[in-house]
Amino acid sequence: MMFDTIKRWMGSAPDAGGADPKVLTTWARGAGHAVKTVSGSTPGLVIESPTGWRLEWGPTQRPYYVGHELRFRCDCGVPGDVQMLWISKAMAHNLETDVFQRFTDAMQTRVDNTLPDEMRWLAMHPKVLLTDRPLLARRFLLLSNAEALTLQWLDADLLDALEAAATTWWTDNLAMVMTVNRGLLTIRMSGEAVEPRQLDVVSALFEHAAGRLTDVA
Repeated sequence: MMFDTIKRWMGSAPDAGGADPKVLTTWARGAGHAVKTVSGSTPGLVIESPTGWRLEWGPTQRPYYVGHELRFRCDCGVPGDVQMLWISKAMAHNLETDVFQRFTDAMQTRVDNTLPDEMRWLAMHPKVLLTDRPLLARRFLLLSNAEALTLQWLDADLLDALEAAATTWWTDNLAMVMTVNRGLLTIRMSGEAVEPRQLDVVSALFEHAAGRLTDVA
């Protein structure tokens, strides 16, 4: 079945109740963020930071997450046609494997537009080399259709922050992706069993990346 290998790689689905909005609400209010509850057919939370970014929590929009998903998002003012993908090589390998299986099973020869953006970009966009950062080059893959802007975004401070994440909490088993599309910088990750410390480190990295991208937009 499509995406089974990714779900096995991520681990089994959390027990019922693993996604606790109270953890997010408590963390957000403690950090000085505004919290809004979303009702309707897809209930969730929207957390708004005083610095302009937002965090969305709700049912997953991606087939490789189980249950709920977190989306850190910020409109950074970059041109809408700029597309970037920062992803661990471990996760990229699993996505590519399932895309290949999908094409093989369906006898397809073109990239399927129903696939999530980041899965299509793995086949579409050129790699941006991280030659000056061997630790990041070993662990991560960077793709972009706007290399000059991407390299300008990745200044020494942001690369240092990414290296710090790679050597502490951003492990190969963390299924997290960072993208730029339609002017938005987005980090996606599982929204199940989220802990305050995890929210602290991811939001700090996201705010740094968003601020830098806004500067170079």
